[in-house]
Amino acid sequence: MTSHAFYTILMEPPFWLALLFAAGFAALARWARWVNTSGALSMFVVGLVVFGLGGGKFLIPLLTFFLSSSLLSRLGQARKSAWKPEGGKDSARDAGQVWANGGMAVLIVLIFALTVHRWPVLKVRSLLMLYLAALATVNSDTWATEIGGLARGAPRLLTNWQPIAPGASGAITLTGVLAAVGGAVIVPLSALPLWRLDPAEFAAVAWAGFLGSFIDSLLGAGIQAKYRDPETGEPVERAQVAGRSMVRVRGLIWMTNDMVNFLASAGGVLCAWILLHFSVYRFY
Repeated sequence: MTSHAFYTILMEPPFWLALLFAAGFAALARWARWVNTSGALSMFVVGLVVFGLGGGKFLIPLLTFFLSSSLLSRLGQARKSAWKPEGGKDSARDAGQVWANGGMAVLIVLIFALTVHRWPVLKVRSLLMLYLAALATVNSDTWATEIGGLARGAPRLLTNWQPIAPGASGAITLTGVLAAVGGAVIVPLSALPLWRLDPAEFAAVAWAGFLGSFIDSLLGAGIQAKYRDPETGEPVERAQVAGRSMVRVRGLIWMTNDMVNFLASAGGVLCAWILLHFSVYRFY
């Protein structure tokens, strides 16, 4: 097989190759305990849609997000477990987390597959940038959480700048902010060899991803549902823990951590659209 033929298959894979890759990678992630069973099944669907309909150009940024965030979740695991709220999710992602982080990207790939031969080139190009922005947002937020959680200084709540316990939703640290920048940058960086982003597109995607991570912190600090164990008084993240009902102390009951992640991803996409529409592509 020539290098050109291999490149063509990677960019436009046949269905059987996308199916095998999605199944194999989901099985590998389950074996490595990066996801649980429900997460592996959801990852299979996400991988099949992204690789099968989008091809290699869409797959590389997705793998960059998933692999980097999964590896970082193992960093300092013993220390993180000390401040993780009871009832919080562990490092193995479940179906809710997979769709919260990847659902917006999957939606954009579906739109791309339906419109790539119908829309003008520049409009399709902007859709590709929105896909990168969705992944840059969730990657930025994940890096901020996993690396920022190891910071020595006390985190502060974004809404009122008061010190708060490590691991609380909406808490930020300087280390976490710097990590958020790195997480937002690495996604468009991974796309450079295949997507040929110009500097303005690169900056718009990275900036949108960083802004999206702040949207996540604002939602987490402001309206995410928070609960307390009625017996111990400890803060928890879920309405039910070990079969016992927790007491909601603030936030909207439907605004779970997964919902916050999904809305932040949508917010990052919106920020990218504004930057691209009113700045970058205005001069093309």
